[in-house]
Amino acid sequence: MRVSRRLLAVPAAAVLAWSLTACGGAAPESSAAPSASASVTEEAAVEPAGFVLTADNLDDLTAAMLAAQTYDTTMVTEVSGAAMTSQGQARVTDAGTEMVLTMSSPGMAAPFEMRLVGGQMYLNMGELTGGLFWQIDPTDTANPLTASFAQQGSQSSAAEALEALVPAIVAVEASGAPEQIDGVSAQPYDIVVDTSKLAGQTAEQFATAAEVGIEVPAQITYTYWVGEDQLPRRLVTDILGTQLEMTFSNWGGDVTIEAPPADQVTAAPTM
Repeated sequence: MRVSRRLLAVPAAAVLAWSLTACGGAAPESSAAPSASASVTEEAAVEPAGFVLTADNLDDLTAAMLAAQTYDTTMVTEVSGAAMTSQGQARVTDAGTEMVLTMSSPGMAAPFEMRLVGGQMYLNMGELTGGLFWQIDPTDTANPLTASFAQQGSQSSAAEALEALVPAIVAVEASGAPEQIDGVSAQPYDIVVDTSKLAGQTAEQFATAAEVGIEVPAQITYTYWVGEDQLPRRLVTDILGTQLEMTFSNWGGDVTIEAPPADQVTAAPTM
């Protein structure tokens, strides 16, 4: 289950940044549904892909991602009718994922930018961060603010979190006809997990949601479109009322992922 957890590390961190907009003022304005803007799907009937994803060969996707190493991504997140659009690039390694992601919505005065580089998270939320990048150290658990962000960023390379999802898998099944995405035939698969069997940080997040009155479903489904080359091209899911749609393209292409210049970085505040 290693690959799906790595991919979900991106929306997890982005959703957390997105939720802070409510703390800084009014909620962002409502936007259109995500499917049209986020998807790079070309509507065309295609032959079924040769690779068939099962619960037993998820590691094949991990191997293909590590071999490709880099990709471009887009994402649309919708919460309570408000939408955030993101785009960026990522590099996948055995040590984790490095990425740069720019997030925007009609209600934001300026886009947010998040970078994961060298084990550090850098987050620029415009006026909320004084126009600078907060540097967030995943090892700093004393500060509740940085600890919240660091937990999301560290999940991209945490073996414990990946292993915790394995016993929760209920089924991996083909769902619908293949589609042409990013120039390849991609078959959609539903990966269903039992939320009562989740462990580690994921279980803690659902427990926190339940404590504040959010109903946690018995199962959650992640739908991945996987190409013949065993690389994911699209992800759609709905987690506790948050709708996510991501695309993955340009696998193995050139990316530019760097830490911000030192004069644009400041320490995250202590809460």
